[in-house]
Amino acid sequence: MFSHENYDAFVDNLLTWYDDNGRHDLPWRENDASPFEVLVAELMLQQTSVEQVQEVFEEFVEKFPDPESVVAVSEKEITEEIEPLGSQKRTKYFRKASHDIIEQHGGNVPDEQSELLDLHGVGEYTAASVLAHAHGKDAVAVDTNVARVLSRVFGLDAADEPSAAENWDLAERSAPAGRCSDYLHALIDFGSAVCTASNPKCSDCPLADLCEYHEQGA
Repeated sequence: MFSHENYDAFVDNLLTWYDDNGRHDLPWRENDASPFEVLVAELMLQQTSVEQVQEVFEEFVEKFPDPESVVAVSEKEITEEIEPLGSQKRTKYFRKASHDIIEQHGGNVPDEQSELLDLHGVGEYTAASVLAHAHGKDAVAVDTNVARVLSRVFGLDAADEPSAAENWDLAERSAPAGRCSDYLHALIDFGSAVCTASNPKCSDCPLADLCEYHEQGA
């Protein structure tokens, strides 16, 4: 397994790529995005593409900028706003999570994992994402793109498919303190743009010299 020096080189190269090529213009990534807006985005992004979420996110948070505005309207109104996302179950997520945030947390999105996991529709990935992106905490969240990049670079997929626990452990050990939000966004964007599931752009990859997958000629 890689040493700390290898982790540092990987993270430095990845973040340099992200600074120049990342999707910094996504509205839920902007510095003034509220924790509630980050939570809304993460709930919308569950099994949904960034492009689909972009279609509805800004109008949604303009109409419903906080938990109070969500619970003040009918489920039908919420469903109509998120209809392009194709999953009506999110209506209940927004309504129940907003209600709990108001009743249990004074209207503020909690900044502890256990409290986030108690919110309707929030699992381990979403909770970690909110901790990192909304509250600036050192938390990691592993989705398909993140797992693919990490397992390829560090050689976890050389034989058998790595377990979810192995990928989460690797993400935690390689994550840079104080920059977990950028690190996670960088992994997601890199997996989407360069280290794709099929036909990865290895010849243009800034991580090629560090990558076990590339070294093996995969």
